[in-house]
Parts: sequence; C-alpha cells; structure tokens
Amino acid sequence: MKFLLTALLLCICSVAAQDEEADYEVEADYARYYEDSDAAASDAPAESVDDDWATGRPMTERRRNRPTSEPRPLRQMLGVQRYINDVVDSEVHEEGVRYRFDDNVIERVREDVIPELCYLTSDNITIYNSFLLDRNCMEEFESVSPQCVGFKCDLAHYFLEHGAQIFTDFFNATDYKAGMELIHRELSTAFEKLDMCTCGREFFKAVFKCAPFYNANALFAATGNYEDDIVMFGRIARNVDVKSAGKFFDRLLAGVCEETSTGICLNSIFNVLEELVEMGVNTVEDFDDYDDGDRKYQKEQEKRCDAMFGSYRAWEKDGRDLSDFDGGTEEFWEVMLNMTAKTTNAFYCEKKCKKDRGALYPCCLRRMLEDEKMFDNVQRVVESVYKIIPATNYRFEWDGFYELEYRFEREWSAQELEERASWTVPANLRDALMRTLHAAKYCEGKIVRCSK
Repeated sequence: MKFLLTALLLCICSVAAQDEEADYEVEADYARYYEDSDAAASDAPAESVDDDWATGRPMTERRRNRPTSEPRPLRQMLGVQRYINDVVDSEVHEEGVRYRFDDNVIERVREDVIPELCYLTSDNITIYNSFLLDRNCMEEFESVSPQCVGFKCDLAHYFLEHGAQIFTDFFNATDYKAGMELIHRELSTAFEKLDMCTCGREFFKAVFKCAPFYNANALFAATGNYEDDIVMFGRIARNVDVKSAGKFFDRLLAGVCEETSTGICLNSIFNVLEELVEMGVNTVEDFDDYDDGDRKYQKEQEKRCDAMFGSYRAWEKDGRDLSDFDGGTEEFWEVMLNMTAKTTNAFYCEKKCKKDRGALYPCCLRRMLEDEKMFDNVQRVVESVYKIIPATNYRFEWDGFYELEYRFEREWSAQELEERASWTVPANLRDALMRTLHAAKYCEGKIVRCSK
C-alpha cells in the first residue's frame, strides 16, 4: 500500500507541472466522436482546442480562460463512458437506479465461472469440464482450512452481486477524493464479508504455490494456442521466483490486516491516501498562482502543509531529466529513485509540517516498512526477473517431430549471460527505494512520530 501512496504523491506532483491540454483534447474528441452528452456539455467545443493551439498562448493562460462548469464525474474526466456502457446495465428499483453487469457477463459468470469455482473438485475436474483451473491448482485450493474451502466460490458470487455497482459508483464519483472514499468503503466491506484476512491469505498462498505449474485451458485461450507464448509462459513461471513473490504478498496482506484503532491497517492506509488526494487537489488548483508567482511567494507555498509544492520543488530542483537516461538500466533507476526520495523527504520532513505528518504515518504502516524480510522477498523477485530476460528474447521454431529450435533475436555473449546470472540488486538502489517509501524514517532532526 505504501507503493500506492508514493505513486500517488509523485503522480500528483507531475500532473501539476504538465500541460493539461492533452487531456482536454481527449475529452473534446470523445464528446465529438462518441456523442456523449455529458462530456459535450462539460467543456468547450472541440474546435476551441484547435483555436487555443493556434493562438500560441501560454498553458496557464489557456487554463485560466477555459469555461468553468459543474464538477464532472470520474467517468467523464477519464473518458471511459462508452467502456462502462459496454459491460454495465442499469435497473430502476424503488430505492433508485441500481447497476448490474450486462447479460453477456452475467451469463459467462453463471454458466462458466461459478460452476467451476463452486462445484468442481480435484476428483472430477478434467480438461473437458474446466477452463480457469487445472488439477494442480484445485488440489492446492482444497488444502486450505475447512472453513476457507468455499472462499473462491464466495469471491465469484461477491463479484457478480456487487462488482458492477462498485465499478459504476466509482466512475460516477464527483471527484478523485469521493472515488477514493468509495474504494476504501467497498474494499473494507469486502475484506470483512469475505474474511480476506484469514481465508483470503490462505487462498492466495495456494495461488502462488500452484502458479509455476499452471496449465489450464484459459492459458491456451489467452495465448491463442500460439506455441511461442505457451512455451514462454512456462519458462517464465518456472524460473521467476514466484515463491518469494508469494511470501511478499502474504506478509503485505498480514500487515494490511493488522488490528488498529481504525479497525485494520487497511483503513489507516486509505485514510492517508484520502488526505493525499485532498492535498493533491489543493496543489493542482493553486498551481497557476504558484507558477506565476515570484520566488518569495513560491517559497511560502512550498511550506504549506495542506499541499505538495515542497515536494514538487524538490523534484524540479534536482535538475536531471529522466529521458536522458536509458530506461531499465541501473543508472536510470538510481537517478529516478534518488529523485523520488528527495520528493518524499520534502513532504515528510518540512520543519513546519513535521508534527502534522504523523497523521500520514500510521504505526502499522511503519511496521510494514520496517519488515526487512518482506523487502528481501521483493529483492529476490526482482533479481529473478532480471536474470530471465535473455531467455525471453527468442523465436521459437517448430519444424516437425524432434525438430524444435530456439533462436535468440539478439545474441547474448557468454560474458553477458554470466553477468546476468550473478547479478544482485545494488545496495544503493535498495537504500534509495527505502528512502522513497519510508521517508519519514530518514528525516533529519526530530523524528516523525507515527499515529496509532
């Protein structure tokens, strides 16, 4: 969850500095081509986009001069109205409009998914009556505690009964904070009703345990029975450290489920995310004034505790451009993580705001971030992915019986392969990652005290 917190923080800082014109164009095009009445009414006509570009006016001036409107739902902000209509239908009830999946989705879940997840067993499963599962996974699911055997069935029913309403309510939310609050509420309810902290943990342990050997009909359908992809999946699944990935996920879920004054740690984390969204909105709304102000005014804004101008300034002050570095290289990750570490440090360690930051630093989250074993597992997964990359860069040829051939699309020297095989995550990269995720721990002077 801390990954979500950090990603949200960085995303908001980036949005504040970027030209919003591209998003504006998308919405205008969407209204024009798909005739969404809500979208068409909420902003200027599509032609005004071209006029703005033709004038060559600065970004901030174009933003200020746009017509204002009532708050728009997220479906309109994100341009997903027509995709929602493809999978969701509405029904009028006495209490109001309710949403459900369309008939095609309901039919598929009821006829294919639920019977398989609820009634098949390792004794009667065959390649003819199953699609999602194989015998190995079925045996793993049956090895969980007796009270948790029905979890996968309950999960399918919960999705069918509540998924469409949650999906639609989120995209109908009036702003990002309302959307985050809805996710918080619904996820907390699902955790409780499905007993995620007990049966969910056992279920996902079984998922990770059978993942390397997964060989269901769904796999062949997903790959289109294409030999390269089928062989590739097996090669990746058996060589990526899925065991460590499972241990990481289990420890993460255990941390999320820790009992706190707010119920479980999940609630504490979402409370933080909701506060961050509100700060992000404040930053975006006031960014034009910040951008146009003199340095004295900007410094005042950077000390605000209800916005993220300080973090934005820390990112900009670094001065390096990530596009100057080759993506995926150690140098790229070192630069990026050092920049993100400066950003989160500025957020948690600003002297004026440090006392208030405890509210954004739950003690249960602190304990998760101090779990070295959890991040050891992350490191092992990253290393296994790095090492398998050369083996994924090949062309598979089938010339007949006993004539199976692999040809690398790029030649890897013996030295390169040896270096890959012995590679480990550098200590400086892991340190930069932790300084990004756990910035409150690295503040100079007085520590940031966690909140219970």
